[in-house]
Amino acid sequence: MTISYTRSVLAVIFIASSSILLLSCGKSAEQTTEQQSVKKDSVISSTEPIVSTNHSQLLTTIIGRQGGVFRGFQLGDPVSKIKTEETFELFEDTTNHVGFTYETENFEAIDVLYYLDKNKNLSGVKLDVYLNDSNAVKSLLEQFDTYLSGKYTPDKKANTDKTRSWKGRGGILVRLEDVSKGKDFGLRLSIGPKGNPAMAI
Repeated sequence: MTISYTRSVLAVIFIASSSILLLSCGKSAEQTTEQQSVKKDSVISSTEPIVSTNHSQLLTTIIGRQGGVFRGFQLGDPVSKIKTEETFELFEDTTNHVGFTYETENFEAIDVLYYLDKNKNLSGVKLDVYLNDSNAVKSLLEQFDTYLSGKYTPDKKANTDKTRSWKGRGGILVRLEDVSKGKDFGLRLSIGPKGNPAMAI
C-alpha cells in the first residue's frame, strides 16, 4: 500500500513537472516569435519612406488668415489680440515675445515667435519650419517665394544661394532662409524692421 501510494505521488509530481516544463517552453517559443515579429516590424518601418505634407497645403497652414504682415496680424497689434486669435498652440510667453507651435500629421513642425515692443505690441515675426528632407525644403521654399513675391517687393541684391529677401511698406524687411544642417531640414522666415530681434541671424 505504501509503495502504491508513493508511486501515485511520484506520478503526480512527474505530470505536474512535465506540464510546467511544457508551458514554459511554449511561452519561450511565443516570446521568441513575438521578438522576431517586433524586429521584423522595426526593420520594415525603418525602410519606409518619410512622407511629407503637400507643400501647397503646408503653406496654407503656415500663412493662416490672409492680411497683415503674417497670419492676419499687423505690426503694432497688441499681444492680447495675438493670444486670442492665433490658432497654433502657445508654448512660450515672455516679456519680449510669445511663441506658438503646430505639428503636422507627418511630424513636421511649425514654430512662430511674435516679438513685442515695450508696449507689448507686435514688432516682428520669426517662423521656423522643420521638414523631413531636402526635397521638402526646396519645394516649400519655391512655394514661399511665389507667395512672398506677390505680397512684397523682391530684393534680389540681398539674395544668396540659401537666402531670399523682400522689402515691404514702412521699412519692413522679409527674409527667407534655408537653415538645413546635416540631417536637420528647415526654413526660417523673418519679418520686421531693420534691427528688430526677429531679423537677427
